[in-house]
Amino acid sequence: MTTRELLTFQFGHYANYIGAHFWNLQELSFDYTGTVKTEINHDILYREGQTAKGEVTYTPRLLIADLKGSLKTLPETGGLPYEENENEFQWNGVEKIEEPTPPKNEFLLDIDTDGPSVAKQYNFEQDVKTWTDYLYPRLHPRSVNIVRDYVHDDNTECFDILHKGKALWKQDFGEAFTDNIRKYVEECDSMQGFQVNFDCTDGFAGLALSCVEYLADEYTKSILAYPIIPSYFPDNNPTTQEDRDKSNMKDSIRMVNTALSIQELSEYATLFVPLSTGDKGWRKPGSPRKFDYLNYNPELYYHSSALLASAMDTLSQKYRHKSNIYTMSDICADLTGYGRKMAAASLGMPLPINEREYLIDFLNNTTKPIYTCITPSCKIATDKIFQLITVRGVPENYLKAPMKEAKEQMNIPAYRCTSVKEMFELYFQANNFLSATNVTVCDKPLEVKTPFPKFFGSELNKYGFVGSEGDSVKVESCPVVAGYHNGNFLSDMIEKLHREVSRIKFTKLHKFKQEGFESSEYSDSLDRLAEFKDNYEDDFEL
Repeated sequence: MTTRELLTFQFGHYANYIGAHFWNLQELSFDYTGTVKTEINHDILYREGQTAKGEVTYTPRLLIADLKGSLKTLPETGGLPYEENENEFQWNGVEKIEEPTPPKNEFLLDIDTDGPSVAKQYNFEQDVKTWTDYLYPRLHPRSVNIVRDYVHDDNTECFDILHKGKALWKQDFGEAFTDNIRKYVEECDSMQGFQVNFDCTDGFAGLALSCVEYLADEYTKSILAYPIIPSYFPDNNPTTQEDRDKSNMKDSIRMVNTALSIQELSEYATLFVPLSTGDKGWRKPGSPRKFDYLNYNPELYYHSSALLASAMDTLSQKYRHKSNIYTMSDICADLTGYGRKMAAASLGMPLPINEREYLIDFLNNTTKPIYTCITPSCKIATDKIFQLITVRGVPENYLKAPMKEAKEQMNIPAYRCTSVKEMFELYFQANNFLSATNVTVCDKPLEVKTPFPKFFGSELNKYGFVGSEGDSVKVESCPVVAGYHNGNFLSDMIEKLHREVSRIKFTKLHKFKQEGFESSEYSDSLDRLAEFKDNYEDDFEL
């Protein structure tokens, strides 16, 4: 079987929060006993290596960028010894001075000993100060790349302008980073592409866009990018006029960074999908997206990032599934016709099926969408769309009642369906007029083991189904649906962003001018963004 490897990138602090949950979901789903049949080819995202002592390692094929001071307890070497051919040269007689390592929380201490306890209740909401505070796997020595010119949480010299990231890429950072890309690529036999997850509201957008442009120029592989807007910013709730003015200026900067990111991705990415758990995304993230039976706090990155990581993990099943012939390039080709390189994403978590309910009854009786949009300033249409849907964790015995017990079910057309996949295909066919839907079904649910947030409602049972004797502490897995969606409806999203950004006078963007960004370049970028929107305005037939 061909591996079809992927190389994943994470640029920015919030992107790394998402990444920590994403890699935890991978690591905690591994079966080390050899007794569980896995649906996923883990070699697509992971690489096998060897330490200097000959110990076999299995680490994410991953490159991370974050600011100095953001790692806390995680060593820059990723927590594993260097591989033998990557040992650093040691200068004799030179004393190496290192800052003292911050103390580890209880969860990280348990990882270092016997592993986290299933029964123990960790206080992640209080203990998590950065993404490394709940990161379960260890990383390859080349994975972590620190931006040393800027310090995390330093408000005096902020890494807040896209062009600061671009300038940094042109220096030693970009050279070292591309060298690491080359090393990963050379290890692969049949690479299918790159996943690029990045904070699109600050300087990391510049780093990520420079990387995407480099990948497009150097490699003929698919590039799937997720420009990400955090669920909350510390300046979201100003109390004085001075704070409001500062917050408005920061909002303007974040919005310009986002608009420039989307415009450049439309040129260099194969497919890109903006993500946020806020409904607006620009001019503050907006109200948090609502999910039935979830009680998450949008001000906690530890919470909101878990939702986006769950969506990414579920969506990526389509090109990581052992039995699926889909590749990332297939997904990109299916979704990006007529120059529509941007798609929206959705998440239904948990899929609110009653523990005593058949799938046929749930789909027949539900009166609202089974998913929530997680793309900012966007409402997913029901007609004239193309969508790729992934469903996981719905057992086949939940499909329908046996014929002798079916009664009213026999009168429903869906009773003829013989599989979960077939029934969901019929559901979307009935609910989406003039649309095309591709459905992938995975048997395994989303496993929400520690350190995943315990934000599930008390109505859910152990397996994430709605039950009368639920206990949120005991939820270990849940059924999930997630989707990519493309259609004319995305024109409104781009229009809103273009309209808001066009109101910002370039003369007020002093920080951009200081980085060498000219007024004419700003105008050209907005014009190209408007041209990109035109791709979504013609009524093409599917």
